[in-house]
Amino acid sequence: MEKLFVFIILAIIQGITEPIPVSSSGHLVIAKSLFGLQTPDATLEILLHAGSLVAIIVYYYKDIKDLVVLGLGYFIKPTKQKQPYFLYGLKLIVATIPAGIIGLLFKDYLEASLNSPKFAGGFLLYTALLLFIASRIKPNPTNKTIGFKNALLTGLAQAVALLPGVSRSGSTNAASLIQGYDTDTSMRFAFLMFIPIALVVILGGIPDMLANPEFGSLFIPYMIAMLVSGIVTYYAIKVFRIVLIKRKLHYFAYYCIFLGLFTILFIG
Repeated sequence: MEKLFVFIILAIIQGITEPIPVSSSGHLVIAKSLFGLQTPDATLEILLHAGSLVAIIVYYYKDIKDLVVLGLGYFIKPTKQKQPYFLYGLKLIVATIPAGIIGLLFKDYLEASLNSPKFAGGFLLYTALLLFIASRIKPNPTNKTIGFKNALLTGLAQAVALLPGVSRSGSTNAASLIQGYDTDTSMRFAFLMFIPIALVVILGGIPDMLANPEFGSLFIPYMIAMLVSGIVTYYAIKVFRIVLIKRKLHYFAYYCIFLGLFTILFIG
């Protein structure tokens, strides 16, 4: 029961911090250190991210449906109506490549970093810098079409966000905002590009999860935590959209500075 309570707390933290630009992985590292929770592998983190993934799919269901039906339909019967969706899908693939390569090449190192609070604290300061820069860029309201070069640059930002303490939402949205894209364009692309990389991580982690000796005994707590993560993530996305529209990212930058310095000085 005590472990279930801790899992739920971590799920709430994940749900809030996945869309909010303050680094979900960094917060999980710090929270696990505070709770004294040692996990044999990344099972909990993977399932919590799976909950967030489902929430993002639900939130952007119409966009995803159009990409699948019209984008893939372009292969069967190419039309001008379907072409933009096909190209958008290709741009999402391009944006996913950097994180996929880095994740595969440095998998063990990245998993080891999930147990280093001071490491996460240091990269929270990097996230703060990105948010400060993005908050000062004025978007071009007519700039709504993501190009392949822009997709690759945003993908590089997502690759850096594999490190705990670097916010994926913060770095990908900041990358698009810095390139001049409006709020909805930046946010939609940032969250849709999370889907393929999250699927790869989750599917790739299944063998390790099944090999986890605690997986069977903790199956119900794991599933409850994943559900909580998904519900909280869904509503946190709505909050984040309001923050982006109002251009208040610098408030999260102040928070990242505080938490980063606090973690470096007092945790771990």
